[in-house]
Amino acid sequence: MFSELIEQLKGEVTRYGKAVGKVGQLRLIGIVSRVLGLFLLILNISLCVLALFAFGSVAAIDAMSAYLPVWAAALIVGSFYLLLIIVAICARKPLFIHPFIALLSKQLIHTQEELEFETLKAEKDVELEAIRIETNVNNAVNEFHFFTNLISGFWKMLFKRKVKKQ
Repeated sequence: MFSELIEQLKGEVTRYGKAVGKVGQLRLIGIVSRVLGLFLLILNISLCVLALFAFGSVAAIDAMSAYLPVWAAALIVGSFYLLLIIVAICARKPLFIHPFIALLSKQLIHTQEELEFETLKAEKDVELEAIRIETNVNNAVNEFHFFTNLISGFWKMLFKRKVKKQ
C-alpha cells in the first residue's frame, strides 16, 4: 500500500513537472519569437531605408543631370522600397512573428493567438496537477491520522481491560 502511494505521488509529481516545463517552453517561445521578429523587422527596415537613401541619392544626382528617364526610374525603384517598408510595418506579425512561433513550436502553433491559448491551457494543467498532488497528500495524511487513531484507540482499549483485570 505504501509503495503504491509512493508510485502514485511520483507519477503525479512527474506530470506536474512536465506541465510546468510546457508552460515555461511556451512562454519562452513567445518571448524569443517576439524578440527575433522585432530584430528582423528592424533589420529589414534598416536595409530598406538604406536602399531608399541610396536610390534617392542616385535619383537626386540624376535629376540634376539632363537624362530624365534615369532619375525617373531611380525614383520609381525608391518608391517601391518605400512601399516595401510600409508593407513590412503593417504586416509585421504574419511576416516576422508568426513564422518564428511556428518554427519554435515545431509547427504545432502558428499564430500568437494560438500560442497564448496553448499557454493558458498549459497553465491550467499545472494548476490541475498541483490540486491533484495536494489532494493526494491530504488523503495520505488523513489515512495516516485514521490509522494512528485506530491503533491508539485499540491500544487504550487493551490497556483498559488489563487494568480492570488486575
